[in-house]
Amino acid sequence: MKTLSYTFFTTEELQEKLQESENFNSSSTLIQIFCADSERESVENIRSYFIKVFPNTLILGTTTDGIIFKNTIVKEHENVVTFTVFEKTKLEGKIFLKEDYKNDSYAMGLAVGEALKREDTKLLLSFSDGIHTNGEEYLKGLNKFASHIPVAGGMAADNAKIVETFVFNNEAITSNGVVAVALNSKELTINTDYTFNWLPIGKKMKITKSIKNCVFEIDGMSAVDIYAKYLGRKISDQLPQVGIEFPLILEKNNTKIGRAPIGKNEDGSLIFAGNIEEGEYVRFGIGNVEEILKDTHYAISKMVEEIEYQPEAIFIYSCMARRRFLDVYVQDELKAVDVLGPVSGFFTYGEFFYKDGHTEFLNETMTLVVLSENRKNTNFSLNALDYNEEHLVSNTQHAIAKLANVVSEELAELNADLENRVKENVEYIYKQAYFDKLTSLPNRISLIKKLKNEIGKTIILLNIDDFTTINDFYGYSIGDKVLRKLANILQNYISVFGGELFKLPSDEFAIIKDFGHNYTALEGGLKDILKCIESEEFIVDDHAINITITIAAAFINKEGSGLTNADMALKNAKKNSNSYIIYGEDLELSKEYEKNLKIANQVKSAIANDRIIPYFQPIFNHITGKVDKYEALVRLIDEDGKILSPFHFLEISKKIKLYPKITEIMIEKSFAEFAQSGYDFSINLDFSDILNEKTRTFLFTKMQEYGIASQLTIEILETQEYESDQKVKAFIEDVYVHGAIIAIDDFGSGYANFEYLSIIKSDIIKIDGSLIKNIDTNKNTRLIVETIINFVRKLNKKTVAEFVHNKVVYDIVNDLGVDYIQGYYMGEPKAELLNDSI
Repeated sequence: MKTLSYTFFTTEELQEKLQESENFNSSSTLIQIFCADSERESVENIRSYFIKVFPNTLILGTTTDGIIFKNTIVKEHENVVTFTVFEKTKLEGKIFLKEDYKNDSYAMGLAVGEALKREDTKLLLSFSDGIHTNGEEYLKGLNKFASHIPVAGGMAADNAKIVETFVFNNEAITSNGVVAVALNSKELTINTDYTFNWLPIGKKMKITKSIKNCVFEIDGMSAVDIYAKYLGRKISDQLPQVGIEFPLILEKNNTKIGRAPIGKNEDGSLIFAGNIEEGEYVRFGIGNVEEILKDTHYAISKMVEEIEYQPEAIFIYSCMARRRFLDVYVQDELKAVDVLGPVSGFFTYGEFFYKDGHTEFLNETMTLVVLSENRKNTNFSLNALDYNEEHLVSNTQHAIAKLANVVSEELAELNADLENRVKENVEYIYKQAYFDKLTSLPNRISLIKKLKNEIGKTIILLNIDDFTTINDFYGYSIGDKVLRKLANILQNYISVFGGELFKLPSDEFAIIKDFGHNYTALEGGLKDILKCIESEEFIVDDHAINITITIAAAFINKEGSGLTNADMALKNAKKNSNSYIIYGEDLELSKEYEKNLKIANQVKSAIANDRIIPYFQPIFNHITGKVDKYEALVRLIDEDGKILSPFHFLEISKKIKLYPKITEIMIEKSFAEFAQSGYDFSINLDFSDILNEKTRTFLFTKMQEYGIASQLTIEILETQEYESDQKVKAFIEDVYVHGAIIAIDDFGSGYANFEYLSIIKSDIIKIDGSLIKNIDTNKNTRLIVETIINFVRKLNKKTVAEFVHNKVVYDIVNDLGVDYIQGYYMGEPKAELLNDSI
């Protein structure tokens, strides 16, 4: 293998330099071209020259934020070409345009791996555009097919303008895609390493809202506002250009990774070069010239020890932030690398680095890849590795960085000391919070915490009868000893029969035990506990004390249910002088009756005091992105001013015969609102509304009174009952006669009969939210929705996707061709109309 690099301002100048050189025009030659200027015409001219002069070679080119040649950075507007002529390695390259993969970086990575991976592939060199491609998603796709193959390279740059970058090869040039070349060989050896050493500083901040590489909120604030808060508004106004010097640092696989912003949106969100997931914690990163250079020298020293054969090609793909932060001292970093041999490369908007069987996407790093085909012994000159920081000239920026690093380290030490002190007291604090002082048993807080993981088991509550009398007659000291005595008895029971014992406030205990939902076994267990206690004599300080116990039990069927039900059963047992009781359906019905009675009173009061109101949710046209219509949804304002959804009161209103009144209120108020606003809208009617003659008459009367028929859509639920009922069919005909239209609501939620759509006259089909909300994770659901849309389209009807709750779901239903979109992602139901676009 032979590697030669040349600098050139123009191709004419390069031609003169190459005249005396050997012929590189061979299929075994890899040409890497690093372009100084990012103008498409300039890049295309350079590309065309190499294709013409070296038609048999494999070309890999990119625009940059600076070019590395040997141990220095070349002059402004100066390009570099590196010829690597292989002897025992075959090259295979290709360009991949992101538009061919629906602008999906992950899919493009899969395609690269599938197209170029071979059994003997030792390395993939790849350059991606620096703005549109998501580097992390691209590498995820690539790792899926070729996780064992090292990948080196990075994202193209455009001299920090962050406007348009280019990559190219023999086939084409693109600002939205990747180029890659596979090095296939049994003889080729690869060594890789990287340096980072940006120090995380400040508190950890939580990513509270993000989608892949787009971060909307950090600690509940917009991403831009977080930068403004910690770095100042002037810095945040210059994002993303200055942001790459102030990355966010996170940890993945025990490796500190920088993420630099490369784009800013009007909503205050930032686009980063790689993904930052919701829930991850980040800190701002700051560099220190001394530490970065020390780290580089250490990395090269380590690499010198690990490299087995003399390097024949050395490539650097380094972050633009290093060049801009290190400034003149970037030469020191490159001189350290020069120990390995002549190098070439460029400054990127993101680096690809292979480590431990996985390629990571990095920022703020310098990555190295060293190649060798011929197994010659290494011969390094190590003098250049003698690091001396005396020549470093301090300036204000470096001093501030040093100060920040030292302060951060001191704060970390202080935090560690505080954590150790807290740790020393944790056992004491834990016992105070979670254990009863008198008996040392776990307390009520422990019980509640435990119950979350005990669904399916049984909770037993035990209460001493008339314990107040014992305290009053014998004194609190005797009462405490009685409690400790009972605790010991119950502990002995637990040790024999199993379970877990808790001490609750006052004179109450609890046991969690698994009876397998066997009522007979549970009843026998309660009787065993009573016998166990009755067989013991309570002699305390020579006082023979008569103790009786009341016990209640309940199966833990769901979180929070067991303790509440057992407590209610215990009160019932005390009231009826039962020695034990097991919570049953009769007690549950009583509780449900109380709840229903409360809701019924709320409904009556709301109707009487005009607290039944419509809320309006916008429905968007997927083509225009504008609000086309609204759906009127019923709400109840309770006595405390809280807004209740129909889930809380609608079924009860039907049972107490007030549902028709609510329907009339909704018709009156909705019609009045939209007669004034002029927007199209829909209301919901169910089967009972349609069969109710009074409701039907009221509806058509109000349609004529307000003159809103042409604006109105009546949504009816998809149900088999409609098909055979003549009153329903007559009602639908009347709706169309009056000038309104019908929409089938919640289609696909249950009955889902496609024949139904052809029988029941309608203009709009609303696809049920249970299908839409999981469309991004469930392939079967997506197929069902796609089938519904295609079928409905053939019937010349329109479709509405309900429950669109995030951007991923929005993009999917949009791609599937739904006509209208409704959901919390675009607009929640509100008391006032929203006139806005998506």
